[in-house]
Amino acid sequence: MGKRSLFGGIIVVLAIIAGSVFLLRGCLSKYDERSALPPALYFEKDNKGIVFTIIQYGIATSYKSGPGGTFKSMSTSYYIQSNDAATGEVIATKEMKDNSDIKFHPVTVMGTGNGRAWFFMNELLAYDPFTLEKFADKEMIEAKNPQLKGKMPDEKRYYEYDQPTEAVLITATDGIKYTLSTANLRATAVDEDAVAKNPVEAQIKLLKKNEAALEERFKSYYDRYSEFNRLYSERKITAAAYFDSSKKFNRQQDTISEMKKKYSDDIRDLEGLGRADKSRQRQIDNFKTSGKNYTNICTAVDTFHGKWYGMLSSADLEKPLTDFNYRPVYIETARNKFYRAAVTLKDSTKKAVELQVAEPEKMNETVYLQGGFLLDKATALPIHVKSEDGFIICYREKVGNDGNIILARIDLMGKALWTYNTNLSNFADWIYTGKRLIILGNDNKEISSGDANLLISIDLQNGKAVLYDYFTKRLR
Repeated sequence: MGKRSLFGGIIVVLAIIAGSVFLLRGCLSKYDERSALPPALYFEKDNKGIVFTIIQYGIATSYKSGPGGTFKSMSTSYYIQSNDAATGEVIATKEMKDNSDIKFHPVTVMGTGNGRAWFFMNELLAYDPFTLEKFADKEMIEAKNPQLKGKMPDEKRYYEYDQPTEAVLITATDGIKYTLSTANLRATAVDEDAVAKNPVEAQIKLLKKNEAALEERFKSYYDRYSEFNRLYSERKITAAAYFDSSKKFNRQQDTISEMKKKYSDDIRDLEGLGRADKSRQRQIDNFKTSGKNYTNICTAVDTFHGKWYGMLSSADLEKPLTDFNYRPVYIETARNKFYRAAVTLKDSTKKAVELQVAEPEKMNETVYLQGGFLLDKATALPIHVKSEDGFIICYREKVGNDGNIILARIDLMGKALWTYNTNLSNFADWIYTGKRLIILGNDNKEISSGDANLLISIDLQNGKAVLYDYFTKRLR
């Protein structure tokens, strides 16, 4: 009888403890946090678009609010998730790792190599974005590449995704660099002495080598001319031979001068082209990290189908606009309007294109506060919408950094086909797919400013949007 009573008492105590835990968890659950970690990845197969994100889920373990502020502790875990780009609905979600399992940060996506989502979460990983089936991890990569066994670093900084080749560049722990195919997971050691340089830089190097060889040729011509001078002064050659040598040297000197000028002009032209390419690549790289503030995501001017287009204020019109250069829309009070102008090439023989802009013509009276052309994050160039040629304009609802960003699709005459208020003051990420504009943003003060609780997917044809809230796990 005593044993039964004791056992029954234990059951009651355990039930009370369990009930308290469930009650506490129920109270704390309203302080849980769930957000997407930008950037996102976009995939398309069989006319179906998918948005792939890493989800950070924080379970509140304690919460205290008082005069000194609000304090809460979280137990964090990471998931991966795919949403339908057209409907916003969740296609699949998969739990990955607890924060305690992750030795090195950041946790971040890398690229879309061969139709798979490549990301880093304590190790290099790849999953099918449609099924969330694993395609690659550290163990699988080492199994196919014995030379990498035990040599794959734990830190993200030793892994780089190369978008043009859709390969992952790995620096092994012994310093040897490998190119990992995202198609078959085969790793190939990089011959560092034969690494292909940037094509423009390679051309510049060749021209400078030819220029140096030209200098040597000129030196040999000059030495020969000097020798004839000496022989003539010593009366060892005739005056006719001396004058013939002088005429020949002058012809050689003129030829060398023309060739030197051509090499010099070509080098200067290519260096200008290289600077433009490097500037654009820096902006693309900047978009991958922190360069997503409003003034970085749009530009005031563009060219399309051989014409110049600009978002200009009255103050801009007071300045000469003869040369074309991309520039940010940094004046928050600028009331910009849509202009068009003819452009001509300054010099058609140059590789680095320089455009001359004619007098701008105002297309209509519509005002876009701090308005500019939205850039394609993948190219750092303005988005050119097809099917009916035009642009995506972004502008502020009101002055200041808190002003919501409004988007408008306009045609080449400046007519707005639709407008959409994102109700976001900044974008955490955005992707132009050709048919849709996908935006990640944050309108929830409960999560960190760099994370995103909101997915907006806009149909570029009609401006209709679907919204999914990662925090609440619901469509809005």
